[in-house]
Amino acid sequence: MVGIVVVSHSILLAQGVVELATQMTQGKANIAIAAGVDDPENPIGTDAIAVMAAIEQVCDDDGVVVLMDLGSALLSTEMALELLDPELADKVSLISAPIVEGTMAASVAAAAGLPREAVIAEASSALDVKKAHLGEATSVQQDDQQNTQQDDQSSDDNSPSIASQIPDGLTLSFEWQVQNPHGLHARPAAAIVGALASFDADVVLFKGDQQANTKSLNSIAKLGVRCGEVIRLQANGAMAQQAIDAFTLLANDHFGEAAQVSKMLAGEGCLGDQGEQGEQDGENPEEPLVQCPENAAPEGALAGIRVSDGVAIAPAAIFSAAMPAVPKREFAGASAEITALNNAIAQVQQDLTTEAAGPHGAIFEAHSLMLADPEITRALALMIAESVISEQAWLAVMEGLAAQYAAAESQYMREREADIWDITRRVMVALTGDKGSALTLTEPVVLFARDLMPSDVASLDKSKVLAICLSEGGKTSHSAILARAMGIPALVKTKGCLEQVHAGDPVILDGFAGHLWFAPTADIAQALELKRQQWRDDIENSAANAQAPAITKAGRAISVLANIGGPDDVAQALACGAEGVGLFRTEFLFQQSDALPSEEEQYQVYRDIAAAFGDKPVTIRSLDVGGDKPLVAYPMPAEENPFLGQRGVRLCLAHPELFATQLRAILRAHAEQPNIQLMIPMIATVDEVQQVKALLVQQCAQLGLSDTGLAVGIMIEVPAAVFNADALAKEVDFFSIGTNDLTQYVMAADRGNSAIAELVDYFQPAVIRAIAHTCEVANKAGISVSMCGEMAGDTKATEALLSLGLSKFSASAALLPALKETIRLS
Repeated sequence: MVGIVVVSHSILLAQGVVELATQMTQGKANIAIAAGVDDPENPIGTDAIAVMAAIEQVCDDDGVVVLMDLGSALLSTEMALELLDPELADKVSLISAPIVEGTMAASVAAAAGLPREAVIAEASSALDVKKAHLGEATSVQQDDQQNTQQDDQSSDDNSPSIASQIPDGLTLSFEWQVQNPHGLHARPAAAIVGALASFDADVVLFKGDQQANTKSLNSIAKLGVRCGEVIRLQANGAMAQQAIDAFTLLANDHFGEAAQVSKMLAGEGCLGDQGEQGEQDGENPEEPLVQCPENAAPEGALAGIRVSDGVAIAPAAIFSAAMPAVPKREFAGASAEITALNNAIAQVQQDLTTEAAGPHGAIFEAHSLMLADPEITRALALMIAESVISEQAWLAVMEGLAAQYAAAESQYMREREADIWDITRRVMVALTGDKGSALTLTEPVVLFARDLMPSDVASLDKSKVLAICLSEGGKTSHSAILARAMGIPALVKTKGCLEQVHAGDPVILDGFAGHLWFAPTADIAQALELKRQQWRDDIENSAANAQAPAITKAGRAISVLANIGGPDDVAQALACGAEGVGLFRTEFLFQQSDALPSEEEQYQVYRDIAAAFGDKPVTIRSLDVGGDKPLVAYPMPAEENPFLGQRGVRLCLAHPELFATQLRAILRAHAEQPNIQLMIPMIATVDEVQQVKALLVQQCAQLGLSDTGLAVGIMIEVPAAVFNADALAKEVDFFSIGTNDLTQYVMAADRGNSAIAELVDYFQPAVIRAIAHTCEVANKAGISVSMCGEMAGDTKATEALLSLGLSKFSASAALLPALKETIRLS
């Protein structure tokens, strides 16, 4: 296999590029890095010896292709060639391809087993896909050279010839309607190259009268196949049938994106039409998310695009959140500037981690992934290498990224621009300390703005903000999704609203019709008031139904509880019919400041929340940090594999002084509120449970408490806990299945890695078997078994989970009414 070497001034840049290439090839490419220099004060640079070592690491008989970024990277690489053995140096090709796109294209070609000449051609034409998309001229001569090279090799390396060389009447073909949310983008294209490269057959992919070489990632990507379009594969030769069979199998798996396609199809449409179903977080899947044409505005009103139903009558308030200005200061040196950026980004990531534990967590998890994009890291490193201060570098890089989203063909992707600006502003605030002036509301209002960031919407006080009217925005934006989830009537694209409204003006927003009224007649105003009252009555009726128990058709009563992340979630949980708390995440207490919470602070929060639920159970999960949830107030040593390291109970048992404080607070709260029960995360062995129980006995003695009767359960989220379930059931009072981590660990697939998203699916047979075994063991042992992971709130899974013997469901509050109704129909 051809080896790939990435030479860069920045180790962060090189690592980001290789991470992308590794995801594209599923780790099949042989890639090495030579980047940066061993100088903590000035880490930007290149080293010829490191380049030589990287080449030697990946070189075999097929040779090596080296991609470089700027200036001295080329000089260091040329020096490395002079230092190499001449026989080895003859197998090395240095190319001028762009380091990011070139590395991705070259890696896919190399992983497919193509020869060095074809790998070079793929890398060299890597920018042509982007140029074609943007309407720029592409390197036609280079394409012709690549096709000629690959055609000449067809008899030796099984490369496909162009379509005109496939004899008529002797071909096999297969047609497929692409259902991938984003069409045949880079990852599906890479999957096609990898699947078909080894067959002794001439294979061509068609979209209409356009054709693509199936050994070329760039060629497939340039077809621009979108969701809903039909493609046709043609093949002939000795292994034509095997090629067709392999492509058919790959297509039926949606080119490695079966999980994304399943979620999208649940919303009945492609992303270009509907938005990303996985991030809708509570919105009605039956409602089409296409951007409706503007309706005609009646006299006395403006028309907007409906986002969230409802009617609000209140004075107007104007909201504006300015981007902090770039300070005028001197460049502090590359190391200091990068440190400042890293600290600011880490602070925002910490905030996003806390927000991701809330009721609209999927949106902020998406922001966290955006912020972790290695392309951003690469671009920042390049700008800082040019002596640009961190604030200016950050703003410039993010402005460029926002412009790319704004220019996207897909409406859904264009509406992600607001997410980019949200992240940008948050990091700028962290860099500069400039939070701007806060909006203070003293009375209920209709809030007007050009656009709102998701973090703005999430922090709104629903008692003061009765409705939202935006002059820009989009129906599938995350701000709109949050408004729907929060039940706030909202309009977007209400052209002219900011020019015609002044703070304090009385307005009426009709979210049902998509109208904003400034001066309705008396008759219209009365009709709108009646409409508002009917809407409020309907909400109250729905809430009343949500309070009814969830009883199956067979008469089986099922407990439906809420997942909460703190006191702010209590009111919504109760309003949505929660019969208690199945998961109280306590991490917010530890992550909201740089200091650890005291025993007294924890005790008061646990006691007050339990009191709010009366005699309904409140399940407090002990501290679950580590891995993807670092603890700023109690820093731990870095771990090579943090998801497999000191997480949850492991961390707590390793630091008993941290754990004991929380246990004392829980025990004290339970003495006053006996509805409290304790749940321990990340349990794998009986010994861990026994250690926790021993600590509880010890803390009881110190507090002067007798046996309190505190129920102690565990989360089943580690495969070992599934296998040890019989023994664990003898030690605890209940099981609660955490499907998010259980799926991740059963499938050995990082749930934050989009390249393997199809594996991170709780409908995988192995995960279902783990759930079934846990339920069987719990029911046999006579202890209750609940589920508090994402699957618990998925109504598509409800009937199956009931059949497995699950007796309690715990989900985000907004999902409870629908979950209860689904149970009643089961």
